[in-house]
Amino acid sequence: MRTLRNFSVLMIAFCLLFIPSGVYAQKSMVIGGNVIKANLSSAVLSNYQIQYERVTGPFQSVAIGFSISPNVKLPFGGSLSDAVGGDDDQIVKAIESIRFTRFSVTPEYRFYFGQKGAPGGFYLGTFARYTHMSMENIYPFTTDDGIEHEMEVKGTFNGYGAGAMIGIQWLLGSSITLDWWIIGPFIGVMNSKFDGVDNHPTDKLTPQQEADLEADINDVELPMWTVEADVQDMKATVDLKGPFYGARFMGLSFGFRF
Repeated sequence: MRTLRNFSVLMIAFCLLFIPSGVYAQKSMVIGGNVIKANLSSAVLSNYQIQYERVTGPFQSVAIGFSISPNVKLPFGGSLSDAVGGDDDQIVKAIESIRFTRFSVTPEYRFYFGQKGAPGGFYLGTFARYTHMSMENIYPFTTDDGIEHEMEVKGTFNGYGAGAMIGIQWLLGSSITLDWWIIGPFIGVMNSKFDGVDNHPTDKLTPQQEADLEADINDVELPMWTVEADVQDMKATVDLKGPFYGARFMGLSFGFRF
């Protein structure tokens, strides 16, 4: 079976879903210690974000951000298909059929070092992040007797992480802000589960074929990840556990104060 390569490529595709948007342009409404920000540049990738920042002391603030990507395709899926799929129609279909919905919550604490205090100047921030994602796609594979199957796969991801970030926020006049996220790496843990159903109308997998498919999935090597698969009765369940990491970097956000 060509399941081992297909599954490895599919995992690479899923990892792309958790790469944060590199450039942020945010808009907000400001005149004091409150800043509301709406991310504009990430909307190009169908990732819609808002953030609220509140000054809590002369040099401190807290913020909370929300983002959602509703029922969208895999970002850069076409490029990934060209790079790893080539002429393999099964890999191309597995990648291009991915649809996902992702929701994230990011609470943050900032300490400002500038003489004017919060919310302007150079800052050091710490933050936590929770991400939930649901996805579905078609996972094609070919049995050892040459019959093509398509498994309908649905999965969920839950990631919990924390990190630190440095940046600069400029106060432009009485109500405009420009916030530059320089770098903000984070790390945590992620749990995910996939359920697949093979609805082939005539060819049913034999117990040996199901055992081979299960072994192929379990043999996939993902650094620092554990993979546990169970395949029986034309159904597959795969549990994955591993690190959740990424970075908020080179983000540029516009805002309003009030």
